[in-house]
Amino acid sequence: MVSQRSVSSQRDSPVRPATRDEYLSTWSTLHNGIDPSSSVLVKWWLRVVYTLSAPLVRASVSAHAVTFTAVVVAGAAVALSRPGTSAPLLAAVLIALSGLLDSIDGGVAMIGRTQSQWGYLLDTVADRCSDLLLLASGFALGAPMPLVVAVGVTTLLHEMARARAVGAGIPDVGFLTVWERPSRVIAAAVTATVAGAAPASAGTSATIGISVTCALAVLGFTQLMFGLHRRADRTPR
Repeated sequence: MVSQRSVSSQRDSPVRPATRDEYLSTWSTLHNGIDPSSSVLVKWWLRVVYTLSAPLVRASVSAHAVTFTAVVVAGAAVALSRPGTSAPLLAAVLIALSGLLDSIDGGVAMIGRTQSQWGYLLDTVADRCSDLLLLASGFALGAPMPLVVAVGVTTLLHEMARARAVGAGIPDVGFLTVWERPSRVIAAAVTATVAGAAPASAGTSATIGISVTCALAVLGFTQLMFGLHRRADRTPR
């Protein structure tokens, strides 16, 4: 998710929605200068987000409402993560939808030019809530608690380290690792899909899924720390 900056004058007069190029430029600025065109996948994904977000802006749907909905949908996915049934298949759909809404709320904010510091804080808290709910889904399906906790701790450390690096003035902290939000959503959705497709072995599927998730989380955190270390060494003191 991205920050949401509001301008007081917007309350008094209509604001022209951002074009797609303006949206991509704003996205790059808010993500530490990452060039969307440097990755075909990122560029394609942002175009999809713009296409889905623009109608919501025209309908005057607020980014906060989308943020809240994303967390609610992730919570509903946990409720449907019932081992021994096919319900996890629907949970997987809701997990994917929650991840999509997680991007759309930022698209609504940028296209509607309603970014704010409060929105940034709200988005960050909502992201972490969604991360934990995705792990709760795996636990509900039968994954061992120690593995779930390990992934949760590593994920929170990942986000904390990046936030502290920004506060410390380390440049170019927006590089990507294997354990960003899309990876977390995909891992949780795949785990739920396999558990729902084979209800009799849901616990085993969840354990394998969380084990792979844990490996990705550790690898991503390692990538992040090495990358931040190299950049910190180049930071003038």
